[in-house]
Amino acid sequence: MKTVVSRAKAYLKVRHKSVRDAMKHLDIDGLLLTHPPDLAYLTNFTGDDSIGLITEKGFFLITDFRYQEQAEIEAGWLKTTIRDGKMADSVAAVVADANLKKIGFEANFTTVGQIDALLTAFKQQKDKKAPELVPLENVLTNIRKVKDDTEINLIRKSVNIAEEAFEAIRGAIEVGQSENYLAGLLVFELRSRGASSSSFPVIIASGANSSLPHYLPGETLVQKDQPLLIDWGALYKGYCSDLTRTLIIGRANPKMKEIYNLAYEAQKAAIKFLRPGVTTLQADAVARDIITAGGYGEQFGHGLGHGIGREIHELPTLRRTGGEEELRPGMIVTVEPGIYLPGIGGVRIEDDVLITHSGCEVLSSLDRNFEANHLG
Repeated sequence: MKTVVSRAKAYLKVRHKSVRDAMKHLDIDGLLLTHPPDLAYLTNFTGDDSIGLITEKGFFLITDFRYQEQAEIEAGWLKTTIRDGKMADSVAAVVADANLKKIGFEANFTTVGQIDALLTAFKQQKDKKAPELVPLENVLTNIRKVKDDTEINLIRKSVNIAEEAFEAIRGAIEVGQSENYLAGLLVFELRSRGASSSSFPVIIASGANSSLPHYLPGETLVQKDQPLLIDWGALYKGYCSDLTRTLIIGRANPKMKEIYNLAYEAQKAAIKFLRPGVTTLQADAVARDIITAGGYGEQFGHGLGHGIGREIHELPTLRRTGGEEELRPGMIVTVEPGIYLPGIGGVRIEDDVLITHSGCEVLSSLDRNFEANHLG
C-alpha cells in the first residue's frame, strides 16, 4: 500500500517561508504557480496540467482526476481541488474562498490565454470583487538559485549517475556506430542506473558536427581520427546534471589538440577562480581571456556556464553580457568553455561546480585532460 504524505517536509516549509517573505515584500496575498518546476520545488508534486496557489497561510493545488492519487502520495498535505470543468473556473473558486485581493503570477511562465480565462472566470462570479492580477518576473527562479542541502545531494546523485553511464558506453564506442545509436545507448545506461530520463536531449556530435554547440544527433557515423563530442546529463528525482566531454578517436589532428588544451586551460582557470563574491561576468572573463589570448576568442561564442537544478538552464548565468551578480554559497553552475571550428570540429569541456563558503567544489570527477580523452 502506498503511503500518503500528510505533512510537508521541513525543507519545504523553509522554501515556503522564502516565498511568503517575497510575497510580503511584493505586497501580494497570493502567488499562482503555473510553472511545473516551481510547483515541484515547493511541493514535490510532479504532475502536469496543474496550478498551485500559495497564500499567507495556505497552499492549494488545482489538478484533475489523472493526478488525484499522485497528489495524495507526493503531497497529501496540500489543499487539493480536483477540477471537473475549466481550470480557470476552479482556480477562481479557490481564490474566492481564500478571499484574496492581489495575486501575483510569473509572467514568463503564465500564458496570455491562462490570464484571459482567469479574468473571465472572475467576472462570472456573483457578489465577488475580482482580485488584481500582478505580473511578476523571476520570483521563484531567483529563490531557486541557491540550493539547499536536499537539492545539493540530489544533484550529486544525478552527477554520479551521469558519470557512471558515460563510463559504461565509453569503452563500447567504435568507429562506424551512428550518433543516434550512441545517444540511445547513453540514455539506456542513465535510466538503468535510476535516472528518470536524460536531463535534456543527449548531444552526440561526430567529426565536423562537433562545431555545432547544440547539435542534435543523427545518422552520422563515428569516424576515425575525428573528434566525438558528448554532452549529456541525468534527471534524477527532478534534478539535473550537465556534463560534456570531447573524445578524440584515433590520431589527433594538431589543430584539435591545440584547441582542446586551450579549452582545458580555460576551464581549469575559471574553476580555480570561482568562489563567493566573484561575479558572473568576472568568471566568464577568466576563461574567455585565455581563449582570446590563444587566438580563438571569436570561436567561443556562448557563455561560460549556467545554473542547474530542477531545470537544465537556471540562474545564475555566467556570460559576458547581460546582468551581473555575485556568486553565493549553494549555487551550482556549469563551467563549459568551448571552441568551435566550422568544417573541422569543436571542443567543449563541461563540469558541474558547487559554490561553497570557502571556494568551490567540482561535483564531477571524470578526467578532463587530453590524454584521458584520446581513444587511440
